[in-house]
Amino acid sequence: MTPSNSIHATAPGGAVEYPTDAIIAVTYRCDARCEMCNIWQLKPQEFLSAEHYAQMPSSLRDINISGGEAFMRSDIIDIVRVIHQKCPEARIVISTNGFRTAAILKAMDSLRTEIPGIGIGVSLDGIGEVHDRIRGIPNAFEKAMNTLRGLREREYTNVRIGFTAMTDNVGEMRKVYDLSRELGVEFTTAVAQNSEIYFSTRVNQSVEQGGLYDSLGYVMRRELMSYHPKRWLRAYFENGTLMFNRDGRRMLKCRAAHEFFYLAPEGVVYPCLTVPSPMGNLRETSFDALWESQTAEAVRRDIDGCEKCWMICTARSGLKKSLPRAFGWIAREKLRAHMNRNT
Repeated sequence: MTPSNSIHATAPGGAVEYPTDAIIAVTYRCDARCEMCNIWQLKPQEFLSAEHYAQMPSSLRDINISGGEAFMRSDIIDIVRVIHQKCPEARIVISTNGFRTAAILKAMDSLRTEIPGIGIGVSLDGIGEVHDRIRGIPNAFEKAMNTLRGLREREYTNVRIGFTAMTDNVGEMRKVYDLSRELGVEFTTAVAQNSEIYFSTRVNQSVEQGGLYDSLGYVMRRELMSYHPKRWLRAYFENGTLMFNRDGRRMLKCRAAHEFFYLAPEGVVYPCLTVPSPMGNLRETSFDALWESQTAEAVRRDIDGCEKCWMICTARSGLKKSLPRAFGWIAREKLRAHMNRNT
């Protein structure tokens, strides 16, 4: 196994663009039974040890470590440490359902000593029984809240609530957003997606547009009325969510397999969460060799112009490159939000 030594956005000779964003799923094991995701039904397939993650390209700047439930891996601390050592400039966020409060807080406290800005996202898809039903586990809401309270007591600053929108819970979005503001944490949302290689489902559908418009509109107005540019840009991204849910079109071109990749627990690198086209396996080759291979290049050609999804993981790099356009929209919509601040 040869670790990746890439330190630039392009490979030698400038032929291949190296990624800046990645989702790294470290396990398919999960202790939730969610309506919109069947990942818990997949075989664990944890073929990668902590050492394998030393192959991550140091060009990465945003890394989401996910599962299944990432904290079900006993070596999660070692994995995150290895990734941080190889990608010291990357912002790292671990996604969790928040069920295993004691283990989560213990791991985060250990990681914070070496990675002060380590982030965590806790899934919350409704208040009380609504969240319990969607996650398929009794007391799921209270477990997640215990984790959020524990993080707040420890004064973690990079904490977010992640809301997955579906037709049967979109009306809960306002309540969960208000809870995030009460707790002083960030709020992110996405519409439930389909994927045979990640969510293991094809039954998720677009959300009823009127309900999504009302709920996201509420969130977007309040984000725009804040004093934080990051929250303004989040509102701009959510405008893209409305467009994609309505028309099936992306607001910005997808950069999967160029600036983003998804690493599955068995070591397979995919262009993204929703395209089942393997680019190679880290158990068989180095990341550099995989990323610059003819197979990877063929995948890039095949998915050029793909509009299968709209998620922040494949939109973030495009957002960074279109800041003038984004801030033009923000300026206009901020004025409108302040004029309609009571709605």
